[in-house]
Formats: sequence, structure tokens, C-alpha cells
Amino acid sequence: MNFLGLFGWDSRVRRLRKRYDRIREHALKKKGPIRRRALQRLDSINSNVTTMEETQLGRMDRARIAKAVEVDLEEIKELLKYKEGEEQQKPT
Repeated sequence: MNFLGLFGWDSRVRRLRKRYDRIREHALKKKGPIRRRALQRLDSINSNVTTMEETQLGRMDRARIAKAVEVDLEEIKELLKYKEGEEQQKPT
């Protein structure tokens, strides 16, 4: 096995895809507006993940897209922690 393959770009993309898939499975178990909002956001993120997997990108573009995907996935993960009635009662 190639040493760079273990810690390189491909492994980062695989980790992001795996994380995306797990969060999507969790979102599919939810009900109501939280599910709809999470799935809409995940659909928009999917295009970025697919771009990273299938396109040769420059170093800066790769880093920018990967960071944006990581941040978006973290936000969706936090959104999924809310229960159905808690969404409207967020503290201001």
C-alpha cells in the first residue's frame, strides 16, 4: 500500500463520503420539517462531494471545497439533534 494513499487526498474524500452517508441515513429516520431541511442541505452537499471524487482539482480548490463540506455536515449534524418541537424554541 502506498504511504501517501493512507493519509492523502483520497482518504479524506472517502472519509467525507462516509460521513455524508451516515448523516443522510440519520436524516432519513427523522420526520417532519427537520427531515426535509436536512435532506435538502445534504442534496446540495452531494454535488460537492461528487466533484471531489470525480474531478481533478487544484490544491486550493480541494481544500476550499473539503472545508465547506465539513462545515456543512457539522451544521446538519447539529440540526438533526433537535427534536420535533424544539426547532421553534431556539434560544436567541
